[in-house]
Amino acid sequence: MKIRIIIIVICIILLFIVLAIIDSFNHSATDEPVEADVIIMLGGDQGRLQKAAELYHSGYADYVMISPIMDEFYSQSRGFANVLGIPDEAIIEETEATSTYTNATLTLEMMEELEMDSAVVVTSDWHLKRSKMIFERVNENDFALTYVAALSDEGEKWHERSYARILWFREFYKIWGYRLGLYKFIDIPD
Repeated sequence: MKIRIIIIVICIILLFIVLAIIDSFNHSATDEPVEADVIIMLGGDQGRLQKAAELYHSGYADYVMISPIMDEFYSQSRGFANVLGIPDEAIIEETEATSTYTNATLTLEMMEELEMDSAVVVTSDWHLKRSKMIFERVNENDFALTYVAALSDEGEKWHERSYARILWFREFYKIWGYRLGLYKFIDIPD
């Protein structure tokens, strides 16, 4: 009897591990963009700001919030946004975020202060799943949010990049940390 229970428990654990690994490869389920009050670009590679600029020029929003804006990282700077055709008056700066969790809390607070109701959140395709999860937890249905994936600077999907294994592994442990609510206790910069 004990052996059967042990075998069943081991099979359940193995099934859970296999399902978690399979689920970990599905990162980039992007939404169709819709008009919103603001486009929120989460800091990262140039592809993110390029996608935000593309959406801005297509008329999806009148403002682009860069979270966090940092001049030392060209891909997250006002200068690069200007080069991409986003004028200064359309840029909203968020300067304090250090992780996806703080991206969500700070940008949604700013949206509330600015009396905005909707946003298109732009981030890398490999980062989209975790971003959506945390934004939805923090949002609590206060704002209408749409999530759009950006490809790399060269237009590659996350699994086509030479460092795809590293991206997968980083997201695998971070998404489980977020699922378990650890983002509230530790601030893991992205």
